[in-house]
Amino acid sequence: MSFRLNIGIVCYPTYGGSGVVATELARYLARIGHNIHVISYDFPVRMPAYDPNITFHAVSPTDYAVFRDVPYAISLASN
Repeated sequence: MSFRLNIGIVCYPTYGGSGVVATELARYLARIGHNIHVISYDFPVRMPAYDPNITFHAVSPTDYAVFRDVPYAISLASN
C-alpha cells in the first residue's frame, strides 16, 4: 500500500549545516511522492525553484527588545 504524507520541515535557509540537510530531505521525500511543506524565514538556497510536491511557507520573525537574538521558534509556532 502506498500513501502520500503531508510533511512539514522547519529549517534555516543557509548554505551549510541544517539548511542543506533539510532541503535535501525535502527534495528526496517530494521525489518519492510526499507533499512537503518547507517553513523558514527565507527561501532555502538549495531548494528547487519549482517542484509540484514542495510548498514554501515564509514566517516573519518578530524582533523583541528583551532578547539579543530573534526568537525564531516563537515565530514558527505562532504562524
